[in-house]
Amino acid sequence: MPSLAVPIARQEKENIPLSWPTPDPGYVALTVDGSFQETDSSAAAGMVLRDHQGQIIFAAYRVLFHCNDALEAELHAIMQGMALAIQHSALPVVVQPDSYEALVSLSSDALSRSVYGHLVLEIKELMSNRKFVPLKICRSQNRVAD
Repeated sequence: MPSLAVPIARQEKENIPLSWPTPDPGYVALTVDGSFQETDSSAAAGMVLRDHQGQIIFAAYRVLFHCNDALEAELHAIMQGMALAIQHSALPVVVQPDSYEALVSLSSDALSRSVYGHLVLEIKELMSNRKFVPLKICRSQNRVAD
């Protein structure tokens, strides 16, 4: 049976990237991102610390050896970024990862008994030395650390 295919016009969404959320005056923002390539198990962590005007205080990246997956890379990025933030600023820090799972692990005991428990405990120890405010951001807001 012949059919008549009528193309349906789709309205394309405008992909407007969200801007980076600036911290309040008196705070600094630590944007972090972990990257993991499953094909060769290579991983890295990127981190940028900025003031409330967007001025960069530091930017760094680390190659991660012996990384198992993307969650571990994200946790390493948070941990190493927080350690550097403590060294470079005395202000409270808004931590801005784009990984919901990594962020949730910091406010619960979800990963405390997992293979990543030691990373979560280290991050929580760093959080006890300074006021850290977690704020999940979108991937488009995290391009600087990506």
